[in-house]
Amino acid sequence: MGLFNVVWFIFFGWWEALIHLILAGLFAITIVGIPIAKSMFQFAKLMAFPFGKEIIKETELKGSANVSLIRKIFGTIVNVLWLPFGIILALIYLASGVLSFLTIVGIPVGVVYVRSAAFIVWPIGAKCVSKKQAYASAVANELERRNK
Repeated sequence: MGLFNVVWFIFFGWWEALIHLILAGLFAITIVGIPIAKSMFQFAKLMAFPFGKEIIKETELKGSANVSLIRKIFGTIVNVLWLPFGIILALIYLASGVLSFLTIVGIPVGVVYVRSAAFIVWPIGAKCVSKKQAYASAVANELERRNK
């Protein structure tokens, strides 16, 4: 995974991450845009070094009981406001992914772009974590669910 991340960063990741960091800074200027800015920072983290990372919802990471109802409701409202932009960006990422899949060498790039499309449609409350952390969270949530 390390080699893929280095190659990705050299050819795609640095400018993808930079674009989303600039967008995060612009969104952070407004009060309403702060949740989107936080999500854009998460997205920049994914786009810089995407291999070996997973995208999971905050409720899966922390447990549904550990995320306040106000945060969930506000996150849903902001996600609905973001949805038109998210759909446009997701279509761009999907098109880029399909074009990348047309070449054998571009298949890993296509995978990253398709995963990115899933994140960008509904970004508030999504977190970019390592695969180990995502697996540990899934195991902890399953154990908690079984104990109830």
